[in-house]
Amino acid sequence: MPDLTGDIEFTVKIPRQRVADLLDTAFEGGSNYWYFIREHRYPEGKTVHDYEFAYLELPLTEGGALVIDDKEDERGEYSGKILDLAAIKRGLALLSEKYPNHFQDFGGENEDANTGDVFLQLCLFGEVVFG
Repeated sequence: MPDLTGDIEFTVKIPRQRVADLLDTAFEGGSNYWYFIREHRYPEGKTVHDYEFAYLELPLTEGGALVIDDKEDERGEYSGKILDLAAIKRGLALLSEKYPNHFQDFGGENEDANTGDVFLQLCLFGEVVFG
């Protein structure tokens, strides 16, 4: 019998709108118990007037980002985690690897607030630290 150990890697293309939908699920419900957006970072030459929904569009735009903090940090020593395109890609990879049920729900357009929360935490921390 042939050796079937090991993994097969492949690339999945996900429409940015679907990722924006997942972020919206986190921001509007799943994660709002622990996060706040401290800063919007715009790509060079862009301003708030260039975006309809900056909190969703900036992390998915090259050169754009959000600075996100934990509102439960009682010492006021915020970490300023950066949510940008690189963090989004990392979060998606971790979601598919460590939380395949959530990734399957997302792929089937059946994500919920919990899926969004897990995704945002993976993007920012590389693991689930709240909830």
